[in-house]
Amino acid sequence: MIITAGVLRGRKMNVPDLPDLRPTPAKVRQALFNILADVDGMCVLDLFAGSGVIGLEALSRGAASLISIEQQRRATRNMEQICAEWRLSDQWKIYTNGVERALTPLTGQHFELIFADPPYKQGFCELLPQWLDRQQIGCDKLVIEESSRVDPQWPAGWTCEQSRRYGDTTLHFLSRS
Repeated sequence: MIITAGVLRGRKMNVPDLPDLRPTPAKVRQALFNILADVDGMCVLDLFAGSGVIGLEALSRGAASLISIEQQRRATRNMEQICAEWRLSDQWKIYTNGVERALTPLTGQHFELIFADPPYKQGFCELLPQWLDRQQIGCDKLVIEESSRVDPQWPAGWTCEQSRRYGDTTLHFLSRS
């Protein structure tokens, strides 16, 4: 897996071979950041972080800080190794935990961008906005990656501003109503 743009462009990262790990393809990452346009100076929260590649793309493109949350220990160990090798520990914090539980210590915080790539077709994309509301976690932009075969029903208080389909993947761009 290769970082596609920014100061880390061209860096190769190893991705552990895990059954539920589905790194976002380069084409989708490039499209995401083209839509977002500018992430410079943003505080980013990457939920269901998997390989960590989306968060690394954000840091590479100028994000000020990144928190990655991933449940699979082998995946977070891999991210921790990359963080150390690439000397990103001042900007990147990595937590091994389930997302719902990991949000509790973030209560009341605000992120300019929250990206989530939950396991497909398990309803997490509809639950996530509720979890953010319950913990009073603010965000300017919430992007959720989901299977194109799913048509999520967003909870009250959230609006899907746009959805972009890339093959089997759809990116949903949400904001609070």
